[in-house]
Amino acid sequence: MGQAGQGGLDARPRRYCPPVPIDVDVLIVSYRSVDVLVDTLESIGRTMPGARVLIREHADDESSISRLRALARSRPGVSVEHDPSNPGFGAGCNSLAAAATARWLLFLNPDARVLAWPWAEAIEPSPAVIGPKMIDSGPEGDHWGVRYRIVDEVGRSWLRRRGPAPVGTGFVSGAALLVPAAAFRAVGGFDARYFMFYEDIDLCERLNRAGVPTQLADGWVVHHARAHSTRERFGESLLWSYRSACLFHGDRGESLRLFRAYVAIDSVARAVLAALRRNPVRRRGYLTLARRAARDLLN
Repeated sequence: MGQAGQGGLDARPRRYCPPVPIDVDVLIVSYRSVDVLVDTLESIGRTMPGARVLIREHADDESSISRLRALARSRPGVSVEHDPSNPGFGAGCNSLAAAATARWLLFLNPDARVLAWPWAEAIEPSPAVIGPKMIDSGPEGDHWGVRYRIVDEVGRSWLRRRGPAPVGTGFVSGAALLVPAAAFRAVGGFDARYFMFYEDIDLCERLNRAGVPTQLADGWVVHHARAHSTRERFGESLLWSYRSACLFHGDRGESLRLFRAYVAIDSVARAVLAALRRNPVRRRGYLTLARRAARDLLN
């Protein structure tokens, strides 16, 4: 008989030991996002067991924060802080990062679900700012790039030109961005001057200058619904993006007169298209932006 018949093999049932994830805190800035956060938190629990989740709510109504706190109480490892002044995405992320204790920080939008996580067994990636593969979230190139200057804005907007994926130098979307905590703090975190938009590109560029490369991760997969927090505030979001773009391009020595002229012309063209498509919300939003850019250009 073989050894099994002689009792040579241990037939006792073995206790299952779940994989130990890398040391990561998931940081989420929310604005009335509790409905989509249910799926996001479930996805984190499935793919990133043991990860701590810190959520910061920026809405000023009691209903949002009460529902969010109730959701957090039902899930271990989830905590909530509240700032009804809504200082912006970057400032909110910085506040969450100040409370984080993990070696890695994952900044995640409330409408971004983690579908696959490749670091489930304590095999840490090399220090870098890392982005995932985005699926069913628009063109892949919308979520990353190598550079972002005025000419790149025109190429992306009207010619659908996307640059190559970042390999060492470049940026990834703040919708799902993994970064070493020490590197994030060393460069001062997100620039809080950006209320929303462009703060992720700015952060990646500053990390690159500090010697931290940018890369995409094989095996990390995310679905981002996109525009959850801005869909109902379309006109405001256009102005937020415009202000951030002026700050971003101005800091890099580009011509703001050229950029404002482009925005004015671009917005009028988009307002015409919106009118043809009988979309009054977008038409009004683009016309407001065109007037703002034209006024700034003339002043």
